[in-house]
Amino acid sequence: MPERSELPESQESIGRRLRETREAFNLSPREFYEVVGFSKTQLENYEAGRRLMKPAMAVLVINAFPAAKLDFNWLYHGDLAGTSHDFATRIIARRSSERAA
Repeated sequence: MPERSELPESQESIGRRLRETREAFNLSPREFYEVVGFSKTQLENYEAGRRLMKPAMAVLVINAFPAAKLDFNWLYHGDLAGTSHDFATRIIARRSSERAA
């Protein structure tokens, strides 16, 4: 069985996808938490995997970027299938460049 931090639903994995989402929009942490409606501390705790992002908070992220078609499947499970083509392409490109580095 994979370690907890490797599971798609782990708070660490969810936090990593939240950071990937922010970076895909080329937003600083401050810009992101202001657009979404998080506090600075909330965003830091979610991205670091110290706190689990509850569904009500995920809805704030989803609603803040309607053109990206973000959904719970992406944020909680890492499934890009329901997201917009543009968003999915940005995530895949970022992951590819990170692996190449």
